[in-house]
Amino acid sequence: MRYGFTRYSNSSAIIYSMRTLKSLILILGMIILCPSENYGHDLEWPGEKLKALFPAAESFEQKNLYVSDAQRKNIEDALGSKLPEEDLQPSIYLAIMRSGSGAPLKKAAAIMFIDAYGKGGKIEMGLVVSGKGILGKVLIFENYEAESIRQPVFFEQFAGKKGDDPFKTGRDISFPAPEEKTAQAIASGAKRGLLIINEMFKKK
Repeated sequence: MRYGFTRYSNSSAIIYSMRTLKSLILILGMIILCPSENYGHDLEWPGEKLKALFPAAESFEQKNLYVSDAQRKNIEDALGSKLPEEDLQPSIYLAIMRSGSGAPLKKAAAIMFIDAYGKGGKIEMGLVVSGKGILGKVLIFENYEAESIRQPVFFEQFAGKKGDDPFKTGRDISFPAPEEKTAQAIASGAKRGLLIINEMFKKK
């Protein structure tokens, strides 16, 4: 049976396919070598979440940062565990507000979104840290956890904590049984975020 292709046509088809393959390889290489500038939680502006975390702010300023090797060591030494790769390029938001009517705008707190992993899977957390390096608020957003762990009374325990506090369930964090795994994941995530913010903005 004859298919109507000459030897020249077959060669042309092969050359065209090879060129197409090379183009695809080139595009793939560019994607790998030139990654997107988007960071973990800022594919879109998290305006509503920021306002939930710091309602008094008039605006928010985003800082896309890089954790240096020295900063990573300091954080991991304080944390007692390794930082996830996604935390090495944190996006931190500065809450801008006035202390009173007519007062100048000032940076009042730092906000970070961070992931933890509970019984139901990934938990997106948001935390607020004051200019003195003290934890002010922790909230969770996207999650599949039990309602008992999502109650305000659990999260109120984090207010006022410092980076050198233990953040241990059953020690300084109480939790609804049987949600110890999720409670510890949230507590550890809160401490991780607090340590990252304090390290990135500590005075030299």
